[in-house]
Amino acid sequence: MADLVDDDLVDYSEDEEFNEDKLNDEDYDSLYDALPKLNGKVAQYNDQIGDLDLKEALYYNYFNIDDAFNELKERYPKKKQIASVTKAKSNFASPSPDDKVTAAQNRSVEQDMSELKIGTPEKTPTPTDKTVLKNTKPFKKINLPEELTSNETFKKPRKSFVVIGHVDAGKSTLMGRLLFEVGAVDGKTVNNLVRQAEKLGKGSFALAWVMDQTSEERNRGVTVDICATNFETDKCRFVAIDAPGHKDFVPQMIGGVSQADFAVLVVDAIGGEFESGFSMDGQTKEHVILAKSLGLDRVCVVVNKMDKENWAEIRYKEIVSQLNQFLTSCEINFDSSKIDFIPISGLTGTNVAKRDGKIQEFSWYKGPTFIEYLNQVDTGKEAITSDIDTVLQESFRMVVTDVHEISNSDFEITGKVDSGVIQPGETIHVNPSDEYLPIQSITLHEKPINVAVRGEIVSFMFKKSNLKSKSFEDVRRGDILSQINSPVKAVKNFTVRLNLFNMKKPLLVGTPFVLFRNNYSVPARLSKIISIEGGKKKQHLVSKQVATAEIEIRDRPLPLTNYEDTKTLGRVVIRREGITIGAGIVVDL
Repeated sequence: MADLVDDDLVDYSEDEEFNEDKLNDEDYDSLYDALPKLNGKVAQYNDQIGDLDLKEALYYNYFNIDDAFNELKERYPKKKQIASVTKAKSNFASPSPDDKVTAAQNRSVEQDMSELKIGTPEKTPTPTDKTVLKNTKPFKKINLPEELTSNETFKKPRKSFVVIGHVDAGKSTLMGRLLFEVGAVDGKTVNNLVRQAEKLGKGSFALAWVMDQTSEERNRGVTVDICATNFETDKCRFVAIDAPGHKDFVPQMIGGVSQADFAVLVVDAIGGEFESGFSMDGQTKEHVILAKSLGLDRVCVVVNKMDKENWAEIRYKEIVSQLNQFLTSCEINFDSSKIDFIPISGLTGTNVAKRDGKIQEFSWYKGPTFIEYLNQVDTGKEAITSDIDTVLQESFRMVVTDVHEISNSDFEITGKVDSGVIQPGETIHVNPSDEYLPIQSITLHEKPINVAVRGEIVSFMFKKSNLKSKSFEDVRRGDILSQINSPVKAVKNFTVRLNLFNMKKPLLVGTPFVLFRNNYSVPARLSKIISIEGGKKKQHLVSKQVATAEIEIRDRPLPLTNYEDTKTLGRVVIRREGITIGAGIVVDL
């Protein structure tokens, strides 16, 4: 099947809209042949669904009655007893004789009790109630500016990046090589992994196993969950996030992107492999679209496996040209000044940490190694020590990435601090579970610290006894921790400015989908179309449109902020039937 060009997409957007007056004779006959049959099925399910919705469902499902009915069931709840319920309500609208007697007795008792003048005793505050009313103080009284300035941990700039790309492009192998070269993994560990991999006939996977640590990942040869690893050079501290490349694990990849400052896109230079990443089923395109939609505005393209192409400059330039055109297109819209390219071999290590002057075929390259690039790339974020006043004025926010039990009495929450600072002893608010928990201790890289600060991935320890529900499992990945005097709002409905991508079929009001905010996903649906850019009034949305719409959450409330208040907590992505169909920013709660 030939790829769609931009003009094709415009035609698709306009022509696929349902307009009964524009139907040809064949479609008109098909519509009115199928409509009575669908009406009969729908009447048994929900007789409140209008004719226009029935016609649109038939049209967009090529007049297949069963498919149209299934779509309507997704969009509308079952209401098969509406009439009987209404009748029952009318039958019992007036009070029965027994009701009248009971009401009179109640009034008499209430009057007698009021004459006794017994006041309602004030509620004795529980420990949790006290926590809500007043924040708890840090265990240690420290001078925060002095602590942040003197702590060696915070003197180096901290950068986080997510490694994305098509499955088998060599992402995990690159990261394994990088960690070995900077000394985060020793030679003994790598040799042990080589022996394990060779026993399973997967010798070339040894470096990837530094990142892929579960038996499933090692047996399948693909990463299935994100893996965040800390390392540092003499100039910077880094968090490297290896995201899964397989299409079945895009939700996990979204979680990885939400923790990063910039993206490292790994592409396979081998003829045919690079192109397959851009096919209809390839993940390179979707990963890049998601990275940009979730706020990453810088990307480093690592052209991997160049050794398999004999370091051919012509092949490298061909890939650079294609990717530059794609990344700067209207569909993606990266700024060309924020796109960088580096040729490497993750397996041999060439140009990861050092050049190999013996490779004559690679003498044409004059740029930096991958590690040199990481050290010098500008992410717009300086060391905390150069921005202390701003950090101290920010409200504390953290997105939960992991929750696990430590002992019978304690549990731990891990996440990336989005803004502000917090200390052991202070109380945080957890939304949407509405818990108020004093922090018992904070660790960074498994070492205790006196303060958690913006940008760091840290772990907090809490007492189970401080939980209202007494179950730490009520706190989930994607929940938001905040200071108790500035909690994040949890909502069931919100307004979003939505950019739609290529869709197989239009998005109608009532259509369900999965909504992502950071690393949290929740079932949701389109509840209202407020406006469509261009002034068009429609009952549905199609590919490439920009619209303002209302979204309804169909699970527990979702913690959100307006995009203008906190960008990282005000972005959402929507997926349907395993495909990313749109992304947007929250404009009203």
